[in-house]
Amino acid sequence: GAVSHHCSDMESKDTKPPASIGKQEGDQKANGASPAGEGVLPEKLKLVALRVPSRKCGLFMSTLKPKKLLLHIKRVKPVINDPDPPGDARSTKLILLNPKIQDLKLSALPSDIRELCEKNGAETLWHILTIDHTKHLTLQGLIRSILPPNVPATSSFETVGHVVHLNLLDAQMPYKKAIGDVVLKKLQDNHVRSVVVKTGRITDQFRVFPMEVIAGEKNLVTELREHGCKFKLDYGKVYWNSRLQTEHARIVSTLKHDSIVCDMFCGIGPFAVPAARRGATVYANDLNPESYRWLKENVKLNKVEDKVTCFNEDARVFLRKITRELIEEKRPMYNVVTMNLPATAIEFLDAFQGLFPKDFTQEQMPRIHCYCFSRGETLEEMIKGALERASGVLGSKLTNASVHNVRDVAPKKNMLCLSFHLPLEVAAERKDSSAGPSGTKRVAETKALDNCKRLKS
Repeated sequence: GAVSHHCSDMESKDTKPPASIGKQEGDQKANGASPAGEGVLPEKLKLVALRVPSRKCGLFMSTLKPKKLLLHIKRVKPVINDPDPPGDARSTKLILLNPKIQDLKLSALPSDIRELCEKNGAETLWHILTIDHTKHLTLQGLIRSILPPNVPATSSFETVGHVVHLNLLDAQMPYKKAIGDVVLKKLQDNHVRSVVVKTGRITDQFRVFPMEVIAGEKNLVTELREHGCKFKLDYGKVYWNSRLQTEHARIVSTLKHDSIVCDMFCGIGPFAVPAARRGATVYANDLNPESYRWLKENVKLNKVEDKVTCFNEDARVFLRKITRELIEEKRPMYNVVTMNLPATAIEFLDAFQGLFPKDFTQEQMPRIHCYCFSRGETLEEMIKGALERASGVLGSKLTNASVHNVRDVAPKKNMLCLSFHLPLEVAAERKDSSAGPSGTKRVAETKALDNCKRLKS
């Protein structure tokens, strides 16, 4: 339990006041901590308790409470069962007094209180109250209690299955182990078993940040649910952001049962799986082999194998490959494209240049949802900048464009979703390698596709 009790009716030799727990309300004062960190230790309070007949509890409480003579700590009751009753177990209760009262004779209290005790058969005794502050303080309060006063006590975190990912400031990093310990202890009732922290910036092509387990289990293979779907993943090897679940639901809600989705940067399937459960046909691709592995696992876990086809390709190669196959095999073309790689997705828009035959119509062009980060002093400035960048890469103004503000990422930096129909004049273009860098890329991609076909044949 969070609170334990020990009683003694023998007067203690120690007449010093008990350890303080800050204000009577239970607020913790910040104290210093070494980088090694001891965590938040249970605290013991030596209190004077009144053993009173159970039937007299109301009388004592109504008299002591207005005079502020009772113990007053959040989530700790001042009346408890008597752990060592002199008679019947239900015959007596203990009333815990204000920690400032440290005299069994109650000599400092008003005479009417002493008379109340004498007339109603109350006796005084020492009571040791042990408080586990991990149960009584907020997470931010716990972190504050183990950090020096000059170090801020932020507690921003994300929960992914049994894993908690902490966002620590540079000033907090020397205390990461101690912080991890208290977070694990505080949240263990919520099935948390591992606490991780970023150790650097994302540098690899798979957008997976380097991390360190600072408390709990090293195993980061975890399971979670999002909008009725089950997901399994290795948090140390794939990208997952629980803050995007509202955005996943927003896009999926726009789909129809006969929608055909091309998910170019699908990760482990946060768009692909719920879209398939809604009835859509999905072509899902990710470059990260680990994401591809867990995508296939999640497709199977959610029983949508007949709706999702999984790919492990470069996004440009995948886009041309699936488009060519659908055209050649005269299967229905995708009408929705999701590009959820906000750091670089805009740079891939030129892959749509000359993608479709000239006999395609504007009505056959897909609706594209392209995610990006954008900086600016105002949201309007961010939106304007993102639209200009996208138009520049695509080589055309966006058709029927709308912009959704997904979330704030940092000061003056937001994640946006640009939604528009692919312009026919862009999709039906034909350029050769003399067209510059983008034309050169397309020739290289065509060769890569031909090589893939030869290897598979």
